[in-house]
Amino acid sequence: MLKLILAAATAGVLLASSYLPAAAHDDGTIDARQERQAAAIERGRKSGEITWREGLKLRAEQRRIAALEVHLRASGGHLTYQEVERLNAELYEARRKIRAEKRDGYRRWSALPRVGR
Repeated sequence: MLKLILAAATAGVLLASSYLPAAAHDDGTIDARQERQAAAIERGRKSGEITWREGLKLRAEQRRIAALEVHLRASGGHLTYQEVERLNAELYEARRKIRAEKRDGYRRWSALPRVGR
């Protein structure tokens, strides 16, 4: 009987510990990064560092990443380690593109008003 109880307890601990790594990575940092990137795009648009077309392209990429996250979360609400790593890679690439667009030298002419979103 003791062996049965120990086996059940061990199985419970193993099951719980296998779930923890996936849940530990699902702590809201992805949403925070998405918000920071959206704010960076908007700041670049306001300052003129990001042109109207560049802003359209960057915001479309942000929407694609958000749709990917929704798709990945549809399987149960939590993200696995591999899914988090995939989203982080996408967000890293998006951040790299935002920085590149801000520093590429193309600017909205200061005489022109800011158009669009």
